[in-house]
Amino acid sequence: MMKDLRAWYTYIEEIARKATSSDASPAQAAQSRVFRIPPADELLATDTTTPGPVRRHPLPIVPSSDTNAPRRPGRRPLTETREEIILRLLDPEMTLHEAAALLNLSKATVRRYTTIGKLHCSRTAGGQRRFRLSDLLTFLEAGSGRRLRPKSKAEVAF
Repeated sequence: MMKDLRAWYTYIEEIARKATSSDASPAQAAQSRVFRIPPADELLATDTTTPGPVRRHPLPIVPSSDTNAPRRPGRRPLTETREEIILRLLDPEMTLHEAAALLNLSKATVRRYTTIGKLHCSRTAGGQRRFRLSDLLTFLEAGSGRRLRPKSKAEVAF
């Protein structure tokens, strides 16, 4: 266990020194070095016994062309065009479960309708069915569905 903060920073300094002075070539050592650990004296230059502003030492990140490098926090960069965003929002893709709930049919019936071509669907890379809202609304307007109203209590058999 470290006795104080100075001992801790000295310990970290030694580990960093050993890591950079290993048997690796200077080019590999330069690539593996991402940030510089300031010496313990520099980190503890301020008097910590008296209250005052907290002094922080940022660790500069070396710019890298690696795509696996950590990203800065914030919003993701846009990957869709304006038209794709509008299409996604106005005509969303729905799962089999959502389509069955919207059409008031069982999932098995919706699967059957897609198999015989009565209802259009697209498939994901994993083979799951996806339905466009516009296709479901067209199916409803055509009256192709078996039941468009919820079951009444008289129709439910126990």
